[in-house]
Amino acid sequence: MHSWSSVLALALVLGLSGCRQDAPAPRAMPAAEAPNVLLITVDTLRADRLGTYGYPHATSPHIDALARESVVFERAIAAASTTAPAHASIMTSKYVREHTVGWMNGVTRLGHQETVAEVFRDAGWATAGFVGNFMLTRRLGFDRGFDRYDDDLPTPEPNRGRFYERIAEHTADRALAWLAAHEASGEEAARPVFLWVHLQDPHGPYSPPAGFADRIRIPPEADEEPLRVLQTDFALGGIPPYQRIDGLSRLSEYATRYANEIVYADYWIGRLLEAVEGLHADQPLRGTVVLLTADHGEAFGEGYRYFAHGHTTTPEVAHVPMILKAPGLSPGRNREIVHHVDVKPTLLELAGLTSPFTQSGLPLARHHRSNEKLPDRIVYCDIGRELSAYTGGGFVRVKGTGFAWAVRESGTSDPAMAWQSFQWREDGSFERGASNAFGRKEEIRTYSRFAVQMAEAPPVVVDDVEHLRDLGYVIAE
Repeated sequence: MHSWSSVLALALVLGLSGCRQDAPAPRAMPAAEAPNVLLITVDTLRADRLGTYGYPHATSPHIDALARESVVFERAIAAASTTAPAHASIMTSKYVREHTVGWMNGVTRLGHQETVAEVFRDAGWATAGFVGNFMLTRRLGFDRGFDRYDDDLPTPEPNRGRFYERIAEHTADRALAWLAAHEASGEEAARPVFLWVHLQDPHGPYSPPAGFADRIRIPPEADEEPLRVLQTDFALGGIPPYQRIDGLSRLSEYATRYANEIVYADYWIGRLLEAVEGLHADQPLRGTVVLLTADHGEAFGEGYRYFAHGHTTTPEVAHVPMILKAPGLSPGRNREIVHHVDVKPTLLELAGLTSPFTQSGLPLARHHRSNEKLPDRIVYCDIGRELSAYTGGGFVRVKGTGFAWAVRESGTSDPAMAWQSFQWREDGSFERGASNAFGRKEEIRTYSRFAVQMAEAPPVVVDDVEHLRDLGYVIAE
């Protein structure tokens, strides 16, 4: 077992392309037609649990209404199946081995690489971020570029009292209050806004609030057996301890609660959309850009894992929603492979902004407007010890990659790496079979072997719970 500090010491520095040594001078105040931009990230949200992605239960009326006015990317892939690495990729347009958070979750921080919020702030946008997960606190660097960053996490998780969070209603309320204050701020109100709202629900334990707990019921399968509560959160073959709900032991019962948490988050997403669309009503040329995605999904029995993420990189945790609405962007559906790294360049291009730094993603709206296919590329979901390389034809899952990138070619072929190849089915599911990604093993190998140096986060305080709560310090899972 390697400590996280030894992992940091092993990281190979290939240069921090995309790093900010000195922030550029602020640009001129944007014109009256510069759009407001709303980025919504929903924690632990599977794409296939939303109506617009084919779910038969009414979990997401507001998201579905947004989707009808948007481009819906049907095959969006998360950068990681844990929160901090995935959001770092969203913010920087860097894959997991290209940013300083790396594949760690809670012990590394976002270093000097340029964030999307910094670009908007430097260009004259009013920037604000509101988050509900302790893996996104300012301790880990996610506040960079925000004029206002709200990471007040007042509530301990039900089964893990040392972990603090904030439910969707309270996060959305803070964001709505900030929007109202901005609107009433005199000359400041003329500035467009870049607003990032992260909603913790439906992250477990699945606890939909009163008024939302009984909206949906998932019927049990005829042969459904009760699941046992496990001793660890590894989640193989049973219920992880942190997900335990007294009196419930069946898959359908947990799926029901998860679905109702989505209903709850969806309600507050509707409130946010309404508020942002109504912002700057006296400036009709301004318009609004909205991008909604999730950091990762959740396993519900796939690979015999239940109610968990972070252990694998296969589609149940890697396939996330990505929905994009913007002025002049025709609604539609896109089946090409897209990725978290595309968020930053897409939002910047839609706002008429550019970055001088290298980005790993693509401006998706530009390709959609021109009916131009995206380049043939591999995108990665990466948790360090394992990664999956996704293409339009399928994906390759590679195990044993945690330290393989630190080892030079030895003359034998992948002595520590195990490869599995999968093809997409027409319905979006997958099966074992040769994918075109399997023929690009050298490209995948090259990605897996190298990484920029991860940046160490400040130490975790564990003795003083109130101090932990005030500062957002956490204990890594």
